[in-house]
Amino acid sequence: MTVRRQKKTRKQRGSRVYGYGRISGGHRKGGSRGGVGNAGSKGHHRIGKISQMILDQKGFTAPNPTASMFINVGEINEQLDFLLAVEIAKKDGKTITVDMNKLGPIKVLGKGLVTHPIHLHTNSITLTAQEKIESAGGKVITGTAEE
Repeated sequence: MTVRRQKKTRKQRGSRVYGYGRISGGHRKGGSRGGVGNAGSKGHHRIGKISQMILDQKGFTAPNPTASMFINVGEINEQLDFLLAVEIAKKDGKTITVDMNKLGPIKVLGKGLVTHPIHLHTNSITLTAQEKIESAGGKVITGTAEE
């Protein structure tokens, strides 16, 4: 009977490692992996846990983060007395001028009610917040406040 399939040993002559790889140490079982199961868990397999922790990290830290603090117009309206006391706001007749830039990069959001006419200096504000301030008789100045 003729042999229709060449044996594996004949095919791999001259390949030096015969399909078992150079790195792992050839035709071995747990010995090529540094032990079977939890072998080395108190010592040499810790590097695997460290590399897994590094692999689990995702994303990146933005070099120039945008405004991470937010405040609603309703909160500004409620805290006007406090803002006047700490000189972040000034009263000019009926209007109150509030400089949010003194508190850092804060974005003003539109939740809440505005009952006083407020002149608000801020770098970042939503359209809803701007409409609420203007409907109460105030105005929004984007950019830094002029002293």
